[in-house]
Parts: sequence; C-alpha cells; structure tokens
Amino acid sequence: MPTLPLVCWTSFTWVQVLGAVAGGLVLCQLNLYLTTAVLHRGLTHAAILYPRWLQRSVVAWLFFTASIPPLTWSAAHRHHHATSDTPDDPHAPGRIGFWRVLLLTWYYVPRWARANWAVARQRYLSTVQHERFLHWLDKPGTANVNFYGQLALSAALGPVGIVFWLARILPYALLSGYVNSAGHTLGERPFDNLGTDARGLLQTVLGYVVAGETLGHNHHHRYPTNAVLRAEGFDPGFWFATTVLRGTPVRPIIRPPLTVGANRRDARGRFDMPS
Repeated sequence: MPTLPLVCWTSFTWVQVLGAVAGGLVLCQLNLYLTTAVLHRGLTHAAILYPRWLQRSVVAWLFFTASIPPLTWSAAHRHHHATSDTPDDPHAPGRIGFWRVLLLTWYYVPRWARANWAVARQRYLSTVQHERFLHWLDKPGTANVNFYGQLALSAALGPVGIVFWLARILPYALLSGYVNSAGHTLGERPFDNLGTDARGLLQTVLGYVVAGETLGHNHHHRYPTNAVLRAEGFDPGFWFATTVLRGTPVRPIIRPPLTVGANRRDARGRFDMPS
C-alpha cells in the first residue's frame, strides 16, 4: 500500500499546484498587513493598541505561517531605529548594499538578535519580560522546529505542499527585505534622516503591497511612535489596523505639513524646485 508522501508526489494536478501558489500568495499578502498592523505598529512601537488576545493571536499566526520570531523581530527593529544607517544597524543598505539587504534581511535580523540577545532584552524588551508565551516562541529550539518541521511536512506533501510553502514564505522574505533596502535608498527625504518615502508609480504600487511601509519610511523614522507612517495621503496599513482589526491609536496622529520644494529632496539629496 503506497505511503502518503509517495501518493502526494505521484498523484497531483497542475490545477492543484496553481491553487497552492495562489493560496500562498494570498496568505503572504495578508501576513504583510498583519505584520505592519500588529507586530510593527502594535507590539514594537506601541502606536496602536489591540486587545491582548488579538495581539497574541496575530503574533502566533505570523510565527506559524511566516516563521517570524516576534521578539527577535521587535528588538532588531527597535535597534534599527536607534542605530539607523550606522555600522551598528542590523540591515543598513548604505553599509551592506541594496541587494544584500533585500535578499538577506531574513538572515541579518536573527543574526543580530543571537549575537546581542542580552542587550536586546535589557534595552528593547523590558516591557515584555514576563510574556512567557512570546519568549517561548522566540526560543531557538521552538523557532527551528517550527521552520524545519514545516519545510519537512511541505516536502512530504509533494509539489502542492512545496509551492504553497514557497509562495507564502519567499515573497514575504523578499518584500520585507525590500522595505529595509528601498526604504532607505529610493524615493525622497522630506525630513532629516536617511529613510525614504516612496516616489513614482512603481514605488507607490509596491508601497501598497507592503502595507504602506515604504510609502512614508522617512516620516516613520522621524515619528516612529506615530500610528500613521506617512505625512500625506492614504496609509493602507493604518486603515487595516484601525478598520479591519479595530485597533486604537495610542497617541494623537501626527500629520506635519510638507511644503513642495523647500524641504523635499530625493534620495540623492537633490531638492525639488518650487513650481
């Protein structure tokens, strides 16, 4: 009698494979929005408040569907803000390179956390020191069993399982890397930091794909605890956080006025000319 892995590898259709790809991409897109809404603006910056059960549920969901250790992600991101674009930044494209950050953010973040865990716990994770569930998710053993266990199970389920795993994990990793690389090299800098706000059609479209993260990355580095990431225009991540998830902004929304020309410069430092 054939075993289940053998059946999965020999009895599948291309319609099933395409369905798995579509399902994985939909899950990836959902996870990008959950990441900005709960992991980024909620857990890390405390800019949006959620019921405790909802925040923990989303964090667990991201752990099991995107393999994101929540405290590692949160501590590395807060350290990125504290040391942005310096040699201590875990993923500074100006130091490491645009493509390395885009392709390898998934590697740089846990590498920094493992090497600096004592500092991370003291400096960035004091508010969650008693959250045993979050610390359990972040244990290397738990994270490794989750990641490699899912990979092994996907391989056992044949082509359908493998493409579903790839479609939800690989684009998520690359788009997260895009936020950290493009968000510091492409676009414009209204405020005096090296983050960049998306500029032009392609950057704007990708900004919506990544839930608004690159639409106002420069603004976010100027006001990291602001629930809205961009100074002007629609923020899809904020809409998702407050309308879909019913989160509540902790502080008044900051919308600083931006003048055309005088304080807008592109990523190369060139200022727009007033019309």
